[in-house]
Amino acid sequence: RAEVVVDDSRRLGDEGFISGCWGTLAEQLDEAYYDDRSDADDDLEKGRIKFPQDKLYGRDTELELLRGLYNDIIQERSSSSAAAQVVFLGGYSGVGKSAMVADLVRQLSEDDKSVVCTWGKYSKLQSAAAPFSATSDALGHLVLELTKDKHAHHLESIREKLCNDETRMAMTSTFPSVAPLFKTFDPANSSDPATVATSMNEVKEAFTDFINCICKCLECPLIWFLDDLQWSDETSLDLLKDVLSNIDLDNMLFIGAYRCNEVNDEHPFHQLMDQIDKARTTNATRIELFGLSPDDIGEFISDTLSKDDPSEVTTLTEVVFKKTLGNIFFVQQALEELVRKNAVFYDMMMFSWDYNVSKVQLEDYLSDDVIDVIKSKITGLPTEVRMLAVLMSFIPNNATMSTMRSLLKGEGVSETKVEKLVSVAIKNGIILHLSETDKYAFAHDKIREASFDIIPKGKPRDELLVRISNALVDLAKADKAYSDWAFFVATDHLNSVLPELVPRMELARLNFRVAKINLAKGATLGANVNLNDCLTCLNHSGEKWKDYDFTLNLFNELIASEFTVGKFELAYVHLQDVLENANSLDDKFTAYSYKIKTFAEGENRDYNKGVVVGLQICKMYGTILPNSPKRTDLIKASVKLETELRNRPLTVLSKLPRTEVSTVFGLLKDVQHYAVLEGNNDLATLIAKKAIRLSLQKNFLSKDMVPILAMHVNVLVKGLAKDISKAKLAYAYANAAEKTSEVFREDKGLYYQVQMELHGGIYPLLRPHRESMDPIINSHRPLLNAGNIDYAIGGGICYAQMWLCAGLPLNSPLLKPKLLLYEEAAIRLQRPTFQISFSSVRQLVLNLQKSPANPTELKGDAFDEESVLGTLEGNSLRTSRRDTSTLRLFLALIFWDEECMINMLEILSDFAEPDVSTSRTHFRLFVIGLAGFEMGRKNKDKSLIELASTCLDYFKTLTKLGSLSATPIYHLMKAVSRPSKSNYDEAISFCHETRLVHFEAMACERCGMLLKQEKRVDAANEYIIKAYWGYTDWGATSKANSMIETYPFLKEATRCYQTAQSDGSSTNMRVANYIGKK
Repeated sequence: RAEVVVDDSRRLGDEGFISGCWGTLAEQLDEAYYDDRSDADDDLEKGRIKFPQDKLYGRDTELELLRGLYNDIIQERSSSSAAAQVVFLGGYSGVGKSAMVADLVRQLSEDDKSVVCTWGKYSKLQSAAAPFSATSDALGHLVLELTKDKHAHHLESIREKLCNDETRMAMTSTFPSVAPLFKTFDPANSSDPATVATSMNEVKEAFTDFINCICKCLECPLIWFLDDLQWSDETSLDLLKDVLSNIDLDNMLFIGAYRCNEVNDEHPFHQLMDQIDKARTTNATRIELFGLSPDDIGEFISDTLSKDDPSEVTTLTEVVFKKTLGNIFFVQQALEELVRKNAVFYDMMMFSWDYNVSKVQLEDYLSDDVIDVIKSKITGLPTEVRMLAVLMSFIPNNATMSTMRSLLKGEGVSETKVEKLVSVAIKNGIILHLSETDKYAFAHDKIREASFDIIPKGKPRDELLVRISNALVDLAKADKAYSDWAFFVATDHLNSVLPELVPRMELARLNFRVAKINLAKGATLGANVNLNDCLTCLNHSGEKWKDYDFTLNLFNELIASEFTVGKFELAYVHLQDVLENANSLDDKFTAYSYKIKTFAEGENRDYNKGVVVGLQICKMYGTILPNSPKRTDLIKASVKLETELRNRPLTVLSKLPRTEVSTVFGLLKDVQHYAVLEGNNDLATLIAKKAIRLSLQKNFLSKDMVPILAMHVNVLVKGLAKDISKAKLAYAYANAAEKTSEVFREDKGLYYQVQMELHGGIYPLLRPHRESMDPIINSHRPLLNAGNIDYAIGGGICYAQMWLCAGLPLNSPLLKPKLLLYEEAAIRLQRPTFQISFSSVRQLVLNLQKSPANPTELKGDAFDEESVLGTLEGNSLRTSRRDTSTLRLFLALIFWDEECMINMLEILSDFAEPDVSTSRTHFRLFVIGLAGFEMGRKNKDKSLIELASTCLDYFKTLTKLGSLSATPIYHLMKAVSRPSKSNYDEAISFCHETRLVHFEAMACERCGMLLKQEKRVDAANEYIIKAYWGYTDWGATSKANSMIETYPFLKEATRCYQTAQSDGSSTNMRVANYIGKK
């Protein structure tokens, strides 16, 4: 029988009550009415208030909006376009954000059983949580869902597509729970996934690939819900920024909930929302939930108390609404408080809920602070249940039964009682059982907050935290499934307690362990915090430098960490500590290496000082070099190198035994790098030759030798502006750099950096541009993963220029996606000048295809030159104008706009020299040369002729050296400089053999115009027809259409000539033979 609690002090002055129990005297209804209400099976539950679980109140408008966005994704996907929606859902705590999302999923699931939803939740104790905690939880839920039988066909498809080893390694290392979604998953080893050090960029790229693959394999949009994003850690926000900014994100409805009153304009999450809004434009929505209306609250209370109409609870509704302002969670707590105080009661005679106190009395029963209400609720629980709630409040994760047993055991509670205590907590609405994961969570964050505050700050709480932490450490050591999060929670709590409660050296080692876990997950900021905490503990322990190995390892990690996060001054302080206390030069190597870097990085960077200090340090390690080498120094170095090589090629370095020890080569690499940035190319050259000699003398190959060789190639390529004849020497060093990089190919960041440098620089000087396009594309992702963002995105500029140089089809299905891939990365990674390069090339392609009003202006759907360049200044403006002017000059040549040619030549006259990107150099010098000869001859402008001749000489020298990429351009420019049918025929032939269909079309058109001037109409028309079909094959529809307007006879023209594009020619034999004869 349900126990009735009587509060006589509350009812003495009220009428209608009888002594001994809550009840009322009222008109009796028929007997059957009471039989129906009393013969229930839940007699023991009748006095416990229950809230409606299958009904959402007052959110119809917002739900309709979310359903509309979900359906928009389905409709957009039906048109084969990428479709995703991002929703940021704001509102106060308890307003019903998560309940609304849950109801959305319930409604959608009623219509379609294949709906997939996953969710995660951040904690106010986020500092104690592992990186990406909510994302990890969401992925765990997703795996549980997708491995159900009903998703077997989805799982098979996902495993087939998730075949990239890099994605698997990065994902299973950072998010171990996803292992079952990969084909190579072995359940026997599921607790020991790939554990490799992972950079943040690797995590981003792998996660983006992973989530895109899953979304595309699902029939319905994936609903991804992350709650309490106001507490998210920086690594999570960084990951979300990349994923949600991705315009290729497909088949997902992302909902991110946050407390709007805790997020101001400066909050990192608010900045994230602004960035996503900017990146996604129309596909990002913000919704803010407010408290429910009095009518909605009245309906909720009426349903809760099983009343027929809200008018029956009007007084109660008015009081509750006034105290809660329509916050649904606060309403629930208020009703429970009124029940506990018997102001709202279950009438055991009438079998119904009722209240019979005045409005003023009801208000007196309710506290103005919901936390006080919840504390009152928790305080009224049995002691051990209350302790369970307190213990759970200090863990940011949802807890398993074994976790609760371990924690309560530390408080002297028998393990056999834990399940009963948990059951009591569930019945009282303190915690919930999550059946899918078999874990337990607080029913609401406010309950966690109230439980957390029950034990005030002070020594008793600190002692409790020590016991909790010790239990978690034991749990982590016993079971790998707990290791990451348990170590994080324990370390965070122990860092916060009184120092005398925890042995300092023990805590130092724990911080160091957690820092290494953070680094393995790419969480560099979290690792930096732990390493600094470790140093603090070490200082207090009195073991600094007494425990020599641990201290040295800590400082080496901390120096690198401070440098990575940009704290150069702190890095310098720590490295000085090492230099003063370390025992040997070998032990001081890391400190000396970063000492060079600290001078040359940061806002006050001084490359020269970095070089000077670096040379001093090199001297300590036995290598002496002058800061300002004389010509005789360079000559001597060359002679010594030739002697050491003994007629062997430079590639002999790749045959030497490899070593993992950096020694002096690491120092030489840094000094050479800063010497190049300082403009001291002679010193950089001397370092390269010295390093090669050292490597040969020591008979081993250091990994640092690879970037030294690659840097020297860059120095030589830059020097080609003065002496193009050194191209073959640069080529020899390039071969050596490539061969040595293959020795260390497991270091993908290094290998692909070398690939990028060689294929973007030296190789296209002599080889066809198209041969370097695949290596550049293949370098993009590894370079992003390695954090080499400028190289990764800069490679896209090379790729776009190579496409233009190689004459590949403009209407290829590969071109636009590749450009958008790079452009999206530039936007996401905040490289605006790179973004301009890609969008301007896309606009050039549109101008060649879609017949704009003025085809030589870069203004349209992809790019608006005037407005974009108007936002730039300094070097960004200078280089961007250089590149856009090059594109416009090319369009002016194609569409023959003489005024535009003159204007663009004036801008580009200062840029008629090579730069580090060969494809960009070739394209720019080609258009300057052609336009310079044409306009110089027409306007009798000797300066333009001289400018064009400089460009011609560049290609002439390369042609003599056997360049397959320069030879066709040289002959076309020569034909334009000395127009004749024979010169044009030779140029056309070379362009045809090398498949440069666009240059072939330009040569044919120029030859046709020449023949028209000579009144050789029939011959001229033949060349015009060839040009027309060349532009058509190239995909320049706009140009082809303009030719029809100029030459109406083209409407009837039939193809009687195969262009380089249409005949499928795949050989450069004639050009090779020509070069061989030369």
